[in-house]
Amino acid sequence: MRFPFHVDISRAVFAVALAVLLYFVALNETNPESRNLTSFTVPVQPVNVPAGLVVTTAPSPIKLWVRAPNNVFGRLHADSFTAQVDTSTAIADDNDNLPVVVNWTDPDVHQADPEPGTVRLHLEEIRSQTLPVRVNLTGQVPQQYLLGQATVDPTQMTVTGPASLVGQASEAVVDVSVDRVTVPINGVYTPRILDSRGNDLKDLNLRSSPPSLSVQVPITQQTQYKEVGVHTVTTGQPAVGYVVQPLEVNPSTATLVGDSAALESANFVDTAPIDINGISTTVVRNVALSPPAKTILLQEGQTVTVTVRVTTLSINQTVRVPPSVTNLSGSVQLARPLDLVSVTISGPAPALSNLALNPNDFKVVLDASGKGPGRSTLDVKVTQVPTGLTLEDFSPKQIQVDLSQPPPTPTPVPSPSPQPNP
Repeated sequence: MRFPFHVDISRAVFAVALAVLLYFVALNETNPESRNLTSFTVPVQPVNVPAGLVVTTAPSPIKLWVRAPNNVFGRLHADSFTAQVDTSTAIADDNDNLPVVVNWTDPDVHQADPEPGTVRLHLEEIRSQTLPVRVNLTGQVPQQYLLGQATVDPTQMTVTGPASLVGQASEAVVDVSVDRVTVPINGVYTPRILDSRGNDLKDLNLRSSPPSLSVQVPITQQTQYKEVGVHTVTTGQPAVGYVVQPLEVNPSTATLVGDSAALESANFVDTAPIDINGISTTVVRNVALSPPAKTILLQEGQTVTVTVRVTTLSINQTVRVPPSVTNLSGSVQLARPLDLVSVTISGPAPALSNLALNPNDFKVVLDASGKGPGRSTLDVKVTQVPTGLTLEDFSPKQIQVDLSQPPPTPTPVPSPSPQPNP
C-alpha cells in the first residue's frame, strides 16, 4: 500500500519511544517508586522435604521489603505474597540459614525481599508405632437399662509422626457418651492419642491409621425383677460392756432389676456401712442400699431406716468373804478361825468395771443357835451384796464350826490394906 505522503520509519519509531519515555517520566513524577517494610507478616512454607523426614518446628512468619509505586502499597496484604524455604538438602537435626524465596501476584510489585532472609528449621525422622485402643464410656444409661461391654474394631491402630512425639504415645482412646442412651450404640469415632500420663498428644504432624474406629456398645432394657432382703453392714464395736441387739430394718426388703443370671445369684442387698463404734444407747440411721453387681434398684435412690439397740453385757465375778457366826450362847466360843466363803455375783459390765469390790461390802453368816461345845455343821447364808449386783452362787454351802467353852473367869484377889506408920 502506498501512502499519499512520504513516511520516515526511523523518525516515527524514535517519536514513539520518546513518547513512552516521557509517559513513564511523568508517571514516576506523579507516582514515585519506593521500598518499604510491610506491616504484615507472611507465613513461610517448607517445600521439598526429604522422604522419611518431617519438619517439627514451623518457621516464624516474616516481613518483606517491597519495592513498588507508592499507590500500590495500599492494596498489598499477606495473600499477595508466598514465602517458601527449600528443605531438599536438610537433615534430621537443626538446619540453619536456609534461604527464603518470595513470590508475588501483584504485577506492579517490582521486588520483594524477605526479612529475615534465612530461617532455622528442625527436622526429625518419621516413626510408626502400634497402640492399643481403649473405649472410654461417659455418662450413665437411664434406670432399668443395663450397659454391656463395649467393643472396638480394630483393637489396635498405628500412629505415625516425628520420632520424639511418637515415642510419647501410650494408647488410643475413643470417647463414647452413653448418657441417657436407651438403644445400642454402633458408630464410627475418631480416637485421641494419649501419653503415659493421660495427656492428649495434639500435633498436625501426628497421623493415625486408621483415622477412625468402629465402636459397639450393647444397651438393653431390663424387665426382670426380684425382691430380696436387706442385709445390714456395720463397722466398729459398741462401747465397752455393751452388746448390739439384732438390728431392726424398715423396710426389710428391696426390689432389684437386672438380667436373669445376675438376679439368680442375688439373695440380698447390702446397706451402706453403718458406724456403731462407741455407741452405748439406741441410735437410728437412714442409710442407702448397695445393689449387687449388674443389678439396679427398682426404686432409684432407695434408703432404709435401721434401728440399732444396745444392752449392757452382764458378767460374773467372785469375791472371797470371811463369814461371821451369829446367835452364839454365852457358854461357847469359836475354837478356830473359819474358812472364807467364795461369793459369785453378776451385774452390768460397765458397773462392775467401775466398782472396786470389797469383802466388807458382803455379809455371810452362820447361825449357831442352840449349839454347845463341840463340832457342828452350820448352813451358810449370804444376806448382803453390793447394791445393783445379783447373787449368783456361793461356796461352800455348809461349814464345820468348832465351839468350845470359854476359859473360866479368874477370881479377883483382894489387895492387902495399907498399915499406918508407927
